[in-house]
Amino acid sequence: MRYWISLIFALIVTSAFSEEKTTLYDFRYWTAPDQTRIVIDKEEDTLFNITNTDKVVVISFDDAEVLSETFSNIFFKDIRIQKVLIKRDKKTIKLIVHINKNFKVRHFTLQPNTKYKSHRLVVDIIDLKSQSAVKASKSVKKSTQITQKIILVDAGHGGEDSGAIGKNKSQEKNVNLAIAKKLVLKINKNSDLKAVLTRSGDYYIPLTKRITIAQKENATMFISIHADSVESATAKGASIYTLSEKGNNSKLAQQLEQSQNLVDQFGGVETVIDNDQFLKNILTDFSRKDRDMQSFNLAKEIISQLEKIGPIHKKIPQKANFVVLKSPAIPSVLVETAFISNPTQEKRLTNSKQQQKIADSIYQGIVNYYRKLE
Repeated sequence: MRYWISLIFALIVTSAFSEEKTTLYDFRYWTAPDQTRIVIDKEEDTLFNITNTDKVVVISFDDAEVLSETFSNIFFKDIRIQKVLIKRDKKTIKLIVHINKNFKVRHFTLQPNTKYKSHRLVVDIIDLKSQSAVKASKSVKKSTQITQKIILVDAGHGGEDSGAIGKNKSQEKNVNLAIAKKLVLKINKNSDLKAVLTRSGDYYIPLTKRITIAQKENATMFISIHADSVESATAKGASIYTLSEKGNNSKLAQQLEQSQNLVDQFGGVETVIDNDQFLKNILTDFSRKDRDMQSFNLAKEIISQLEKIGPIHKKIPQKANFVVLKSPAIPSVLVETAFISNPTQEKRLTNSKQQQKIADSIYQGIVNYYRKLE
């Protein structure tokens, strides 16, 4: 009798466990010039498998279910994805992604963080044609003499990485991109200068890749656009940072370093500071001291212009160990345009005319910097 009771109990437990399913919470897509990123919020132990043929990527999940409220987010189209279908094959859910370009697939998982409470599966569909074009342009540029001053304008954050969120729910990534685009348009009206964006849309670029973009473009200057955020809603004003290998002792700078450098939350496979190789390259570069001095001079020129249109949080350029400022041998600054955590300044940051004033001020600072080099 005990044997049969134990057997029945075991069957009930097994049946109960077999009915348990893992949950796929949400689906998001981000389109970049060279790839499309698929992000799937899931449970920690979700079993998945990814396969692909010439035109199809299949993402399979064992014993999974999709929430009804996010089901419609599965279906997406862009320049690479022709359509997305969902199919249940016995206990397996399959996302079938039809691709209309030559591609390769990369995937990785991300842990929860302050912005995302779920574990995430990230699948990148990378455009092979775009990668070939980048390699070809790189080889051409090596043999071409640089006649223009090339300014790399970096719109901070993007895609999964929203950056700071204002009191009225404005996202820093959108503010940064709007100002960066206006700055690029302003710069490119000057025939002696050429401006290039690190990102032109709402997608994420790893911090070290932003540096390599500057190097590929033969940039002579690096400007990263951001908006400050602190707990206090009264903090206001612009600040500009240059690189310090030792970091900064101020509480605000340390907080910014931590938030700006946590790229593993969004980039996944990127190794940001592997024995700080980028910094080592700079420290062994004989031009480092000159670069640091020129970065400081550039920061001062931009601050003097921003001061004409609004409050300044720090009138002297600050130093911090930001990864994006580690471009060897060219002046590099990170501009915190205002505090998005201050509702009054948030309103200013989201106003197109005010964004243009900020862009114009940064531009004039750049022009004044170059004039003093002549």
